[in-house]
Amino acid sequence: MIQRRTNVVPFERPAAYWALRARKHYTTAQLPNAARMMRKALEKSGDTGLALELAQIYAGMGCYTAAERCLIRASVRHGLTGSLCYAIAMCAFNRGNEDLAEEALDLCLRLEPDGFYADQAQDLLEAYPWHPGWALPRSARSDELCRQSIRALTVGNLEKALKLARGAWERGHSPRAALWLGMLLPADEGMRYLDLAAEELPLEIKPQLKYAQASFQLGRLPQARERLIYARRLCKTITDAETYCAAAFDMNRPGDALKLVAKKLEETPASVDYLRLKYLCLRRMGEEEQAGRALEALLEIDPDDADALFDRRHPAQASLHADRGMLLAALGSLVYAHGERCKPGPLNRVLHLMVMSLNGTVEAENIYRLLPPLWKRLTKAEKAACDERRDGCFHILFSVYLLISAGNWHDAQTLLAAAKHKKRVVRLLRRLIRRNGPNALHQL
Repeated sequence: MIQRRTNVVPFERPAAYWALRARKHYTTAQLPNAARMMRKALEKSGDTGLALELAQIYAGMGCYTAAERCLIRASVRHGLTGSLCYAIAMCAFNRGNEDLAEEALDLCLRLEPDGFYADQAQDLLEAYPWHPGWALPRSARSDELCRQSIRALTVGNLEKALKLARGAWERGHSPRAALWLGMLLPADEGMRYLDLAAEELPLEIKPQLKYAQASFQLGRLPQARERLIYARRLCKTITDAETYCAAAFDMNRPGDALKLVAKKLEETPASVDYLRLKYLCLRRMGEEEQAGRALEALLEIDPDDADALFDRRHPAQASLHADRGMLLAALGSLVYAHGERCKPGPLNRVLHLMVMSLNGTVEAENIYRLLPPLWKRLTKAEKAACDERRDGCFHILFSVYLLISAGNWHDAQTLLAAAKHKKRVVRLLRRLIRRNGPNALHQL
């Protein structure tokens, strides 16, 4: 009997094999396959670089919770790196958390100034259309009372929170104060405040949804339905979508939520976050079979999704968990705990800003000579607002003052005419310059 030799190919493959195969599937249609193979590579090696690479694949698929879970794993092994901070910033953008995104991009540049993502981080910091965080004029006290009210409600003191919210509204009559007070009051009392907030903040989803929910509670179903449809167009991030679905569920309109989710899944069909929202919508509509298929499709893409695994074991308890963003919060705590960058003092930051803003218009030596005396006349609160860029008036104020001091009255007048709060800028200038300002300022 002749025994033939056979070449036995081992079934188990090393991590490098699966990582290489995953990288060959880096196309939009093949990202789920790439994620599955990269997950195999990560299971075999536990390499931090592969965890970061898997997070990038998941982010490209719109699977933000899965991406954040991989980033947590990467950070536990080797701490924060520039590449990891850049990935955290991308997840923060997709959840609408611009503050964390900005901090993570800044830390990316500090940790790896010449790193792989340094140029992209710098471009985003300079060119991204950040939403300004400046306060409205004469609303600083109102904003502070709102913050105190939120803290009071956090510890369960509703009576104190409501009292502070009323005080915030009386002090500022701002749309933010109106929104917060309207949310705390019963629907019939808070409706007028929510109406004002929704009208004053037409591009923000939260005021629109709160107005829709209050209308629903008062039985104004056509207005509630109309505002819910309007709010659907404002959904940009996964956080917006989750907030919208929660409001639609409260109003017994899961079909409206499903329309939003279906539209988002056309853009990112492999997103486990949107697939879970689809599952929840279908469950509430009584479509059990379709809901089950959506859940299994989710788990095929991300078998480690804790919420989906819970839903499979307890189908009767499926709910929109509010803690799906906790992983990003944990990553954010690592970024914030790293410490702020070594900064110069607030006066130096203002001087640097004005030198950059007025480059070619006012000599730098004149800025360094003229601005410090003006800065010293600001109150402590005004200096803090200027340094934190909570009030855009100071940038205009300094620019106008320096342009007039340099004899460039035409540019100063043009800048002042285009300013949003011209009267306040003029009032601040007249208070600060007193008798020592340029004669041309008397023409303001």
